[in-house]
Amino acid sequence: MVLVAAGIFIRYEIVSPARAAARDLEAINGLTVGKTTEAELLGRSAFQKMDRQCFQADCLYHTERTNRLLSTLRLAPFTFFGTRVTVRDGMLTQVSVFMANRSLPALSLTQKVALPAECASSPCVKRAILPSKAVVGVMVLFNNESELRNRMMEAAQPACLSRLRGCSTYDELMPLSKGLNLQADAR
Repeated sequence: MVLVAAGIFIRYEIVSPARAAARDLEAINGLTVGKTTEAELLGRSAFQKMDRQCFQADCLYHTERTNRLLSTLRLAPFTFFGTRVTVRDGMLTQVSVFMANRSLPALSLTQKVALPAECASSPCVKRAILPSKAVVGVMVLFNNESELRNRMMEAAQPACLSRLRGCSTYDELMPLSKGLNLQADAR
């Protein structure tokens, strides 16, 4: 009986981060920066329970998921998966998904009202580079008119949190990245 209970607990600890991350993606799917209000956001039950931090006119709703058990047992590299919704004066200004593991520079998928001047198209891929020229992340930016905002649940792969050996490529972490050649941008 004890072994069965331990088995159920271990299985729960392995799959629960991926299930929670999938719910996080579902919560942010379809949000439109510059059009969705904070009142509409709070109409979604997930945001009523989500961690919220406010700094003057800005409020952040965020989630963080990790594969704690698998990484502790060294069955997969430590993997982080997070979401963040930024609200300013009652209007959504940014929606982001972050993914990172120890084998790749961090990856983010961010919806913004206006893209930086150096982004000629939506989506736009930018590298986050330190002064030492080391790439620490790859950012995929898109505007509020992009269809990506309605495809967040298929954009990122939360199952990476529950896989033995994890996910080792951007195509595994973010299936929609296949046409964006992110591996080359990470160098």
